[in-house]
This record gives sequence, structure tokens and C-alpha cells, in this order.
Amino acid sequence: MVNPDKLLLQSHRPGDVLPFDSVDQEFARALGGYVIGVDAVNGVVELRFAPGREFIQGAGVVQGGAVSAMLDFAMGFAGMAMLADGLAITTATLNISFLRAAPAGVYLAKGMIERRGRTLLFARGELRAEAGTLVATGTSSLVLVADG
Repeated sequence: MVNPDKLLLQSHRPGDVLPFDSVDQEFARALGGYVIGVDAVNGVVELRFAPGREFIQGAGVVQGGAVSAMLDFAMGFAGMAMLADGLAITTATLNISFLRAAPAGVYLAKGMIERRGRTLLFARGELRAEAGTLVATGTSSLVLVADG
């Protein structure tokens, strides 16, 4: 069985803005996610998120777990984009640095694979407000596993 998330990434063409409608995760769709850029050769993915009110805290900012999830999706999708058929990934470590509050709005996440080993991928990510302000960064290690 081919992972629907991987199919979404493979179907992306330059200029496409693909909603997470086919992504196999309710949480990803709830975050209002779109794929806006994929470089499978270099392991770089760009995503757009518009988290709904259910992710906004009383102070009017996006909850930290949702910020973390957006970065996790970006880094995980960057790894998934460059994998051969039959392989998938799972997050082994996730480190997030919150640089400033993330007010309700639209966010751009970029995930990049920095190094690929035999069983691990090492990724980094950035989350920016639509205006370009960097709100959080992250790193992760991703374990290669058999798909399905």
C-alpha cells in the first residue's frame, strides 16, 4: 500500500497549491494545510497552514503543540518526498525552538533534509508568519521504515 501522504507529494508540480484533502491524517487537514513546494531531489518541502480557532489559545496565539505539529509535518514531508517506493519515515526526535508568539493567521513551513544515513534522516524546519516573520524553528531525526 502506498502512503497517501507520499502520493500527494509526488503529484505536486511547480506552481501547484495542493490541499491536504488526500492526506491520511485528520489533524493535518484540521490545521488547514497545503503543499506549495516540493524538491524531492534535495528533500525540501514548503507547506502553508491556516490553523483554525480550535488551535488558538485564550491569548489569541497558536497553541505550541500546533506550532510543533506544523514543523513536524514540514520536516517529515521533506523526508518522505525523497524516499523510494516501499519506504516511509517516522519521527524519532523532535526539537522545537519557539522564537516569538504565533498570532492567529497563515503560516509557511519549510522542511529540509540536511543529511541522510542508512537508517536515519536529519531534518530542520522553519515556521514563518505569512509576512515572513520567523516564529519557530525545529530539528528532527526521522527513522526509515518499510511502508505499509
